[in-house]
Amino acid sequence: NAQRIEDEQLALTNFLKDHGYFTAQLGWVYFEIDTTGGPNASEITGVVDPFIFGGLDERQRISKITVRPTYSFQEANTVNDSTRTVHGIDVLQNDRLFRPGFLDEQIYLERGAFYDQNLLRTTYKNLSSLGVFQTVEVNVQPKENALHATLNLVPLPKRSVSANLEGLGNSGSLGVGGSFNWDNRNLFKGGETLRLSLGGALTEQRNSSSTSWLIDARELNAGVSLHLPKLLLPKTLTPPQAKFWRPKTKLGTQVAYQYRAQEFNRFNFSTNLEYSWTRQGAKHVFNPAQLSFVSINFANDTALAPFLFVGFQNIIFATTAYQYTKSWSNDKTRYFLNASAKSGGHLARLSGLNEWNGNPVAQFAKTGLDFRVYRSLVRKRQLASRTFLGVTQSWNSPSGFVPFEQSFFMGGANDLRGWTAYHFGPGATSEDLLQSSGFFSAAPIKLVQSFEYRFTIQRAIKGAVFLDAGNMWLFNKTYTGTFTSAQEAAIEAGTFGWDSFYKQLGINTGYGLRYDLEFFIIRADLGLKIHHPGAVDRSNWVITAPQLRDFNLALGIGYPF
Repeated sequence: NAQRIEDEQLALTNFLKDHGYFTAQLGWVYFEIDTTGGPNASEITGVVDPFIFGGLDERQRISKITVRPTYSFQEANTVNDSTRTVHGIDVLQNDRLFRPGFLDEQIYLERGAFYDQNLLRTTYKNLSSLGVFQTVEVNVQPKENALHATLNLVPLPKRSVSANLEGLGNSGSLGVGGSFNWDNRNLFKGGETLRLSLGGALTEQRNSSSTSWLIDARELNAGVSLHLPKLLLPKTLTPPQAKFWRPKTKLGTQVAYQYRAQEFNRFNFSTNLEYSWTRQGAKHVFNPAQLSFVSINFANDTALAPFLFVGFQNIIFATTAYQYTKSWSNDKTRYFLNASAKSGGHLARLSGLNEWNGNPVAQFAKTGLDFRVYRSLVRKRQLASRTFLGVTQSWNSPSGFVPFEQSFFMGGANDLRGWTAYHFGPGATSEDLLQSSGFFSAAPIKLVQSFEYRFTIQRAIKGAVFLDAGNMWLFNKTYTGTFTSAQEAAIEAGTFGWDSFYKQLGINTGYGLRYDLEFFIIRADLGLKIHHPGAVDRSNWVITAPQLRDFNLALGIGYPF
């Protein structure tokens, strides 16, 4: 395979560049192929050209590192007399805008070390991701049998204002959102950023139960956050190699108000401490402490499935969370993995604290796994698949139901596209209840599998054929409350069972159109139900005699996965 040979040649050349061979080129390495060994067999030998490759004496070291953190292209030749050397790095700047120690932490090159292309590339990515430099330029030049590295950094303005307007499309809603940010960069001369933000959104959601197709929804939020380019930990708890992980710390407080006409309004106040770092191609996000208070008021008691009403209440969350994200590729296949875990109220549980100021303290554990595969085909076609599994368990809920904030939902533009968002499941919940006025469903167990065949129709117009399958369920346990016989039957229909869950999978197919505007994608997916576990007075395989209510138009922004 010629492509694999070229890939191996490039890999070997990069290996040389990562181990001191600054001038290494593809021509240094070639392959000899011997086909005399027999039919359908070849012996391949990799050769490093001995006439070009002189041995260990060709390896070069970096003898000088110069950083200009206040560089200006207009004043590129200006002499700067203010120089300070930190750990072998010469820092040149007229105004002491950045602490030299901070710059030393962000640069992975070392004076006297062999040239390493990988460390050079990582340094560039790290400096570019700080959010305080407009331009990062890294140059390495051979001088007197050694190498001189120069880093020219053009800083962003100290303070700036930005506004953002974007289209929204998620879980069956479509609308517009905007945000206004004020940034104060390099607050303590160490790459910190203080951000004040104000945002809002106006969305319209399709109503599956009445003559009105749209439900008005509004959201307002405001917050303040401090971003640090390091792990805010005692030195004894910070690994020495952490500087190579592009570490970041975020401290923030946010208030948000959400209003959904005919359903509910919700107020949320939260504070958060977040650590993030990237290691071996994987991004890690750890929230050791997040405190939030959620207050919910309903327009009426039918704003959700009646047997789930007790899962919605004013509640306090004190959570710890971790998230792992990684993407990688192999030939023509790209993979994406996101795994998350969240725990709330563990300290309260150990201390016996079940409520504070009359509001319950949520005690729960939540996990989620999202795995995606993208396989490139001929003629710019692609086969994509997504598998999602999520589970939430609650301990101190008097009713046994999981709090609304930690539940899962089904249907909409990014889920089962044959159903309207929040109007499917759990389990075999009847379609009459699903389509009743104001129905709003949630559950603690969710399983979804989606496939999508994507292709180009004409330049910016894309098409897709998709198949979705999944459902959500309640745990098989005792729930307390005052329920009608219909509500008790609904709880039984939504309960998970190993001998029944696969029979309760909702299945839909459909066709989608996408218009690619480069900066975002407008999407319309027409879904058709194939199997409805809650079908009433007809076969669960509704595809055998489809009705108008078995079609669903889902509008969204961006791809579903």
